[in-house]
Amino acid sequence: MDRIEKLTRLVADGRHNAFTSMIQFGKDVFLTYRSSSGHAATDGDIILLHSSDGGENWKERSSPFHGDRNYYEGFLVEFQGRLFMYAGAFERECPVGELLSSTYVSASSDGLNWSVPVPAGCPDWRFWHPLVINDTVFVARYSQTTRKNQRPDGTFPPSNWQVDLACSKDGVAWETVSAISRDEAGNETELFWDGNRLTAFVRRENCPCHLGITHAVPPYAQWSRTEDFGDCVQGMIVRECHGRRFMFGRCRQASPRIGTIYYDRGGIGVQGYVWQPELECWVEYCRLPGRGDCSYPGIIELPGKRVLISYYSQHEYEDFDINGKTDIFLAVVRTDCMPEWGEVSVCGKETLQKKGLL
Repeated sequence: MDRIEKLTRLVADGRHNAFTSMIQFGKDVFLTYRSSSGHAATDGDIILLHSSDGGENWKERSSPFHGDRNYYEGFLVEFQGRLFMYAGAFERECPVGELLSSTYVSASSDGLNWSVPVPAGCPDWRFWHPLVINDTVFVARYSQTTRKNQRPDGTFPPSNWQVDLACSKDGVAWETVSAISRDEAGNETELFWDGNRLTAFVRRENCPCHLGITHAVPPYAQWSRTEDFGDCVQGMIVRECHGRRFMFGRCRQASPRIGTIYYDRGGIGVQGYVWQPELECWVEYCRLPGRGDCSYPGIIELPGKRVLISYYSQHEYEDFDINGKTDIFLAVVRTDCMPEWGEVSVCGKETLQKKGLL
């Protein structure tokens, strides 16, 4: 059975289109992405698309994050009956590497009319995929002291990055709950709640730059020892879809000790993994068409044991320059296929070895 049923090149306008987020809100689907003249350009805006037919046809709608700042992600989350959008932002026209980014938030009751953006939490906080648990929204927010200490090989001193868990009762005012990652150069951190414990998937820029996984139970004050996933996975999302747990992100197979994609970008692709609960390990599920600057997916369930995945990629172009053109893609992927079993993560191998299966 073919895992990828359909692939659509949704946006291809010659710009750098990246960092998607997608959500079903009521009967409608909303999709955001950043449009700019380059990955590190200073003119980023968040584009908002709307579909009323399950992602088949799209219309651009007015976005609250346009023109006044250099915006990056536009993360969407439903909370207290409203749709919230969180966007990381730099000051407009100021070089990205010379200042810290902050997060702004806007809310809407229908996904079409949005409130005036306001700061979310403290300055220099950057959010990643807010997650609602009961009556509270949680987020892994990351910050750094400076980018000026970047090493010649593209890595950063561990003290330059840190990740904290924060929570909010209204989606606007936030308080710190606990420290998720220290001394690992962690930044983008995906949260997944299974009903009993919270798992954090930490992108780490230090050597090695493999994905780190850690867990906490309520009240999330203490986190477990970080496990090494064994692959360099970045820009990831983790979702439970049709009874199975999936992770999609940018997998870097070349030069795994280098965390940033500004260097040695060979062997990069958009990889999907599936969690095998009976073996307690992640294994490869499918690889989406993608190369170069790519990933940052969004996922929603579709009928018939399928999911719709949004992401961006440079694979339609010969030039993989970091500030080159990138397009937005939509993939319809089946969720009921067998894993590829091409590779098991380091954590998975340890589990299988303990069970005497490897």
